[in-house]
Amino acid sequence: MDSDLMHALACAYAREPDGERLQAALQAALPLCALIARRFSGRGVEYEDLYQVASLSCVQALKSFDPDKGLKFSSFVTPTLTGKVRNFIRDKSSLLRTPRAVYEQAAQLTRAREEYLRLHREEPTPRALADRLGWDLPKVLTVLSARAAKDVSSLDQTDEEGLTLGQRLPGPEAGFEQMEQRQDLRRALATLSPREQALLTLRYQHKLSQRETARRLGMSQMQVSRAEQRALAALRKEMEA
Repeated sequence: MDSDLMHALACAYAREPDGERLQAALQAALPLCALIARRFSGRGVEYEDLYQVASLSCVQALKSFDPDKGLKFSSFVTPTLTGKVRNFIRDKSSLLRTPRAVYEQAAQLTRAREEYLRLHREEPTPRALADRLGWDLPKVLTVLSARAAKDVSSLDQTDEEGLTLGQRLPGPEAGFEQMEQRQDLRRALATLSPREQALLTLRYQHKLSQRETARRLGMSQMQVSRAEQRALAALRKEMEA
């Protein structure tokens, strides 16, 4: 994939749009479309369908590309193609669909949390939610982690040191791989235990300190610190693999 050639042909089409230049620019960008399609293949949607979605989206991106804004075409088009492919997978497969039972349990948990807040004016611990719902603690932690795994924004939340979960892990080089880091992180999170996921949810989605996280989970601050480091190490190992 030649990003410089891709950019030059996209600029040529943007400045003098015609069918021949559009075709040339698209041909140069098709390897990127194929790369993105391969990245997401094997998840309930055929590669050919993903490649078609990426290719059609690339045509639209070429028509809206403005070289005068100073952005390289590969940097401009990659988030667009990635987003289109992700949306297609979300709509056409069950990859990111929460099972109905978990969805209903999450709704119950949300209602229980709201009732607890109304009565006690403070956030409930997982143990308090378990008592209120008549569930065991592992079930509460499982539902919490399943709900958190659906929330992409949790990867962008900062802790008390101003760092996101992604920033605590080694980041890839700039380019397509960097744009895919969060997707890799989400898959890695699914390999953690429910308790580890709940701990990271409290730390990075709810932005709680280690002290408050320890109180919520019935642990000491030292235990939370060690568990967090183990979880981060496991995530790092999974992503590097």
